[in-house]
Amino acid sequence: MANSLQINNSNVFAGLGTATYVVPTGVATSLYTVQVKSTIPAQLGQSYDSSSLVGQSALQIQVKKNTVAQLTVGGSATNPTPTQQSIGGSVVLSLAAGDQLDVVFSSANAVDAVPNAVKSIINVFQGE
Repeated sequence: MANSLQINNSNVFAGLGTATYVVPTGVATSLYTVQVKSTIPAQLGQSYDSSSLVGQSALQIQVKKNTVAQLTVGGSATNPTPTQQSIGGSVVLSLAAGDQLDVVFSSANAVDAVPNAVKSIINVFQGE
């Protein structure tokens, strides 16, 4: 599988879906930090209220190591609040050659599925 994430760079991701990084063969086991922050669709007016006209966001961000969730932010149990402008998180993982890192953006609500409604920055770098 081709890498859609670059190490030691800011990666821009628009919409819902999955961004992937596979640690190359020959790379020693190391700590990697994954940071992600996403905007939430909103109707801007006198006050920031993402539920006003566009519906409540249910954006969920998961960081997975070899298909196992290591960090989960948002989602149906912890929907972003109507006045929340963004959600995100950070996690430090030990990765070895061949390990696959996935950052998955999903939602149960149609408002998040509109093209480019969710915009994210993903940073992946070696170290803490």
